[in-house]
Amino acid sequence: MIRYLVNQTLLSIFKLFIFISIMFFFIQIMMPGDYIDQFSIYCNAECREELRTQLGLNLPIWQRYFQWLRQIATLDLGNSLNGEPIVDILKTVLPATLLVFFIGTIIAFMLGLWLGKRTSWTGSALLSRSVTLIGLTLNTSFPPWLTWLFTYLFIKGAGFAVMGEVGGLRTVSFMGLDNLLWKNIITTPSQIAWYMVVSFAFSALLFYFLKNIIDGLLHKSTPGLIYLLLILVGTYGLWRYFGFEPLAMDIMRLAWIPLASYILLTFGETMIIMQTSMEEIMRSEYISTARAKGLPDSVVLERHAARNALLPVVSRLVISLPYLITGVVIIESSVDWPGMGTSMWNALYWQNMPLVMSTLLLVGIVSLVARLALDIISAYLDPRIRYSSNKAPAR
Repeated sequence: MIRYLVNQTLLSIFKLFIFISIMFFFIQIMMPGDYIDQFSIYCNAECREELRTQLGLNLPIWQRYFQWLRQIATLDLGNSLNGEPIVDILKTVLPATLLVFFIGTIIAFMLGLWLGKRTSWTGSALLSRSVTLIGLTLNTSFPPWLTWLFTYLFIKGAGFAVMGEVGGLRTVSFMGLDNLLWKNIITTPSQIAWYMVVSFAFSALLFYFLKNIIDGLLHKSTPGLIYLLLILVGTYGLWRYFGFEPLAMDIMRLAWIPLASYILLTFGETMIIMQTSMEEIMRSEYISTARAKGLPDSVVLERHAARNALLPVVSRLVISLPYLITGVVIIESSVDWPGMGTSMWNALYWQNMPLVMSTLLLVGIVSLVARLALDIISAYLDPRIRYSSNKAPAR
């Protein structure tokens, strides 16, 4: 198992290196001219040359490449073209993206699992086809269209606050928050969003361990929907316990649109794969044997069928991670949610390429970390992965 984790970690680092290398040369080669011309309209030739020297644009492309690798290794990504440190910008936008991506992925995954199990187990053709049609329709929807529909029906129509624009340009900030609530608060909305993500992760881990203990004592499996509700209630309880519940709820007043859009766009694939996997497993002999022994349907469903059907779903989720992150970026830019998507849109608009490359680097890191975590879960679910990784190489 340890060898498997080390191999996957080294492979993830290698993939990240290939990704950032291709990204660097693609941006440098494809971009016409350089981005100093975009920001130095009122500068003379001497001023422009000084800016190019500060940003290293006067160096050959191979020197700029190694200089950028050195900046990544030292966690010093330099400054954006407006003079703000890029690391500070990424620290601001990352929590907002994780709030949608991390929480939304877990909720969509558990919702898809629950619906996939129930629709395949009940045997109701009408229910299964109806839910499958809804899941397919949402999964294949165009993300900006779905988020626009949510915004039009539930925000503009209901009079909620929306994130706005300044001078026709979208802003990377939490627009629409209650100013009176945040007036005397030192903590920033980005920090509160980070606390929200951490509290959700802690609640998920806590109830996961409690679920395993209770299931072992009662010899039953807790339904996934109840487990999800417990996580949400536990997360809200942590918000209240640590005293930032009003601030968190104010952020959720804006976050639920991109969060709901992301969940509806992604749960359908998990549900359909779970349905297919469950239908195949329920035709297996050991399922017939478990039923012949008189085991309750809930035990057969959760302990025998669902656990074995889970591996293909997790494997597909590992493959789909880059597409899921792309969906989050599109949704953010559609509703001006102040995450990596909106940040990258603004950077592309202003040809702020240092910020664009750093944002893409952050997207790659988030994708690889999430994929490594899912690889660990896959190894936990499938003993064959652990055993094959521990075998000595043939001589």
